[in-house]
Amino acid sequence: MSRYAAFISYSHADTPTVRWLHHALETFRVPKALVGTPTPLGPAPRRLAPIFRDRDELPASGDLGTELRAALADAAFLIVICSPRSAQSHWVNEEILAFKRLHGDGRVLALIASGEPYSADNECFPPALRFRMGPGGVLTTDPAEPIAADIRPGKDGKRLAHLKLMAGLTGLKLDQLVQREAARRQRRLAYIASGAVAVAAVTLLLAFYALRQRDEARRQREMAEASLDFLVNTFSIANPATENPRTITAVTILNRVSARVEHEMKRTPEVSAKLLGVTGSIWLNLGLHKEAERDLAAALRLTPPTGEARAAILLKLAAVAFKKGDVVRTARDASAAEAAVDPESPNAALMLARVAELRGLVAYLKPDYRLAVRNYNQALQRLTGQTDEDLAAQARILMNTAEAETFIPDHVAAAMSLARARVILVSLYGREDVRTAQLIHNQAQAAFAAGRFNEAEKLISDAVAIYQKVLDPDHPLVATAQFLRGRILHSTQKLDASIKAFRQARDVFERLYGANNYQVGDTSFYLAEVLSDNSSPDLALAELGRTKRAYDASYGPLDPDQVELLDTRAQILRAAGRSAESAADCQAALRLRVRLDSHDPALPAATRRCAALAADPPGVNLLFQ
Repeated sequence: MSRYAAFISYSHADTPTVRWLHHALETFRVPKALVGTPTPLGPAPRRLAPIFRDRDELPASGDLGTELRAALADAAFLIVICSPRSAQSHWVNEEILAFKRLHGDGRVLALIASGEPYSADNECFPPALRFRMGPGGVLTTDPAEPIAADIRPGKDGKRLAHLKLMAGLTGLKLDQLVQREAARRQRRLAYIASGAVAVAAVTLLLAFYALRQRDEARRQREMAEASLDFLVNTFSIANPATENPRTITAVTILNRVSARVEHEMKRTPEVSAKLLGVTGSIWLNLGLHKEAERDLAAALRLTPPTGEARAAILLKLAAVAFKKGDVVRTARDASAAEAAVDPESPNAALMLARVAELRGLVAYLKPDYRLAVRNYNQALQRLTGQTDEDLAAQARILMNTAEAETFIPDHVAAAMSLARARVILVSLYGREDVRTAQLIHNQAQAAFAAGRFNEAEKLISDAVAIYQKVLDPDHPLVATAQFLRGRILHSTQKLDASIKAFRQARDVFERLYGANNYQVGDTSFYLAEVLSDNSSPDLALAELGRTKRAYDASYGPLDPDQVELLDTRAQILRAAGRSAESAADCQAALRLRVRLDSHDPALPAATRRCAALAADPPGVNLLFQ
């Protein structure tokens, strides 16, 4: 199923026409009697899926770009706004060509806004619209005869032109829509005529509703005031004799709130549940999972057995379990949340989509990447709304989908998922936003995994540039991006730049987490490979010393990463001409493999590699790239 019902291609001189058409198409409801009617396009829908229109001017030269190509691929139809300006637009013509190559000629519709078709002086049809597409995606000289609606003076007019396009997009016959629209207009007049009779009754109902709303507003205000008073009083219990107010931390306050809520607010369980839900969410965002689980579990005890409040807390508990790697509890809490949701509640679709997403995350951890993708797709199908919250959830799920697709591996699908997510995030937050930068970061990772190193290098440079504008220099996202940038630059043999990127990443990780953190170890590991390739074996071995200390502290001596560390050290030592030490490390790696798994299928290959390293000259390539 296509994400977009149509892609509108137009010259920005025709923006007023596009605004009218975009609104008319997205708000049109197919008459109830026609919904589900069999058509050549399948059952007639109640409403059209979103209509894509590019709101920004395209560059003067270059390619359409990944986002627009993804939107064209995800559109069921192309609507071309035809005018002399669009007929002369290079980009409108390129969009038509790209769409026809993907979907053929039959799904291109036209709306004539001005000009004259097939006119030498005032042509309104772009060249790609006038002719058919031939084999191999080459435009022929055969006339295409596009289906066109016409809003020029004296022609169809906006109402009929709109219905013509709706007929093309839904597969319904034009006379069906015209007749039903006429009947709907008649009913509207009848409703207006009879509406006056109901005004008094409606007024009474509204008055009753207003009273109910006033009572609910008072209740919500009292809850908010009680919560605020409680939080303010939490700050007042600090002991000035033993505590400096300037050094009291957020963690201290959170602990005090958590400790007081259940004991001091027993008479207001709803307020207690809300407060504990808030503190649990904050603990989760801070990465303090034990505290998050404690407060969320306490909040759960105070909520009714069904309803959105309970489902929301269960979803947060599932997120905590996932962060801890507990797939059993993640699945259990997600299922409990699904059972608690009222399908008719306003946020049901968003919550049920989150349930499906969590199941995808569980499948990813197992790992069953294909099952993960199926669950993510189910989550996307549930998100039919177009609110900012729905769109943000879609973007997040598409990013998770791309990660699973990379591991299948299906690099083309992963690139498409990320391109769709990027369109959403740019529309929501703009390009220079940390969430957009994270998406570009993920695109770089996917391109690197697919072996598209030059594309990956450009993407990670873009992500780093945005991070440096919106984040602190020591933010972990900056370090993670520099780490990936170092690996990409190594792959393109830009060794000096790679070394610089890895050192920047390592220094930030060390300042954030200490010298013995595994991320420091990983960064030094890859930095050592580059230094070895750059003929600096002593510096490379010094970096592996950092890695050893970090791995010992993080994983202990019996870990597969320790095997990889010894193998890499053996290769660097051999490249430096230190054959005896190289052989000793390679044999140590073999012995550790056996201790970890005596039936490891990689053992024979590892044994052969040790022999090849010991040969003179070595029987293996001593470069890491």
